[in-house]
Amino acid sequence: MNPHKTQTNDQSTSGIDSANHALSYLRAIKHRYTWLGILLLAVASIGAWQGFAQDPAKQKPRKPQMSDTIKANMYADNWFVLYINGELTAVDSIRFIPHNVISVDVLPTYPMNIAVMAKDNADPNTGMEYANTNIGDAGFILKFSDGTITDASWKAQAFSKGPIDRDTKNPKAVHTPIPENWFAVDFDDSGWKQAKEYSEEQVSPKQPYFEHDFQGAKFIWSDDIELDNTVIFRKTITSPPDGKPRADFSNLNNVVPDSPPRRNRPPR
Repeated sequence: MNPHKTQTNDQSTSGIDSANHALSYLRAIKHRYTWLGILLLAVASIGAWQGFAQDPAKQKPRKPQMSDTIKANMYADNWFVLYINGELTAVDSIRFIPHNVISVDVLPTYPMNIAVMAKDNADPNTGMEYANTNIGDAGFILKFSDGTITDASWKAQAFSKGPIDRDTKNPKAVHTPIPENWFAVDFDDSGWKQAKEYSEEQVSPKQPYFEHDFQGAKFIWSDDIELDNTVIFRKTITSPPDGKPRADFSNLNNVVPDSPPRRNRPPR
């Protein structure tokens, strides 16, 4: 018997066993990490789907429902008209008195450009009211349920003023032409001043104001709440102030949206 040959065979067998063991180990690792990769991919997919499901802006277009709207409350002394993203949205139904609150539902799209023309009741020739016996005051306040409010961050520009120099014996009013596109989204208001805030005591709102939610909002006007009789306000809301994600319905005319689920009518 050749001892060298036996030793060589033993070494060969040992080498084969080591190789087989290493190969089995590699296969186990591969199998383990393959399942680990699949598991990680599944977790990532679930997370992406949850993010998609939780972000209305990423979902397939659907028909809006009333739950997608926000409530808009507005009070003016004495009258206003409001545009959102260039579209007529609300008009005060009472031009003078009694003072009233206009409350409407709005389907928001962000950025949301808001443009408001507000007027104090005044004779266009004199700037006075009540048969030219009184210099009136003014004020405008707005609050949306998404957290949008009026404050000094709005832009304001007066276009009618009177009576000049507070002359009530020979009262006269002056007017600046109102731009035709003052409500357009791309209107340039960079040269306008910031609105000025006024207190409830200065504006003295009437009862309907206290029956609606204006918490956090400020009365605004131009620099002169008594002599400036026509004022335009503008503000762009870049995203929902309350931080709540909302679906974008601005392109509904160009898509076929899903209909909301129908509810069965209760039996009669």
